[in-house]
Amino acid sequence: MELRRLKTDIEREKFRVSMSEVRARRGARFRETARSRVSEIQLAFARLYGLFDETNPDELRGGFSVHCLNEFSQSFPIPNLSYLPPSAVYEAGQLWAFSHEAALALRKGSMILIGLLQAQVLLIYPLIIPRDVSTLYRVFKRVGPPFELPFAETVTGDKVYMQAMLLEGDELRQQVELASRDGFETRGGHNVIRFDAPAVDANRLSHLSEMYQVTDGDEPAANPASRVSPGSSERPLIGLAGLAKSAVAKANTFSPSRLNGATAKGKPNSPSR
Repeated sequence: MELRRLKTDIEREKFRVSMSEVRARRGARFRETARSRVSEIQLAFARLYGLFDETNPDELRGGFSVHCLNEFSQSFPIPNLSYLPPSAVYEAGQLWAFSHEAALALRKGSMILIGLLQAQVLLIYPLIIPRDVSTLYRVFKRVGPPFELPFAETVTGDKVYMQAMLLEGDELRQQVELASRDGFETRGGHNVIRFDAPAVDANRLSHLSEMYQVTDGDEPAANPASRVSPGSSERPLIGLAGLAKSAVAKANTFSPSRLNGATAKGKPNSPSR
């Protein structure tokens, strides 16, 4: 698999169109308000990464956005991260994938990237109402209660809530190590990262399809027990660790000669404390 930074206007527009197509296909149940510019800002200024398969190197299979807080601020004031240097905190979002296999590969590739960027903290804002997507990020910890999203509403005009979540410290280091333990190759200042896709046990395909074929704007299958109301108490979570345990990585088959340029091979240094 290849995780590639999308820089040109054409590449970024393809990301936007593909993401919109996936969300429309799955019948996303919320939309941004007419005056909202949140997604527009992220898509215009954040780093966009796309997932490609070497068998069809021009076909975009999924993607996500990421930015450092010394590039522009976090999307929402929650949580208060002023005690951390902005250069140590990265926010990820706009996650989407055409298939559960692509979603699994994106999770692995994103953790390799976060390690290469030497992030100390990873911040995300998954949807929690009308459907709880936060359960897919179980290694992340909840920070504060869910909050109303002022820039979006459900298709029926109801309120939308999100949950701030962080991955940091030993948990972040563990996820980076799990994702990179089978090796990877990178070039161009980490603009291209090549790695083997995680192999998935055939007996778990339907389960993984339900759990991981989800984007920021989608919801997993209805699960009343997982729904969280505003003001509810925090609870421990698990996500990429379980993902790593359920996906056995294949041997790395990429060679430096295939990169046609300067390469770096190996594992990223663990994020510092």
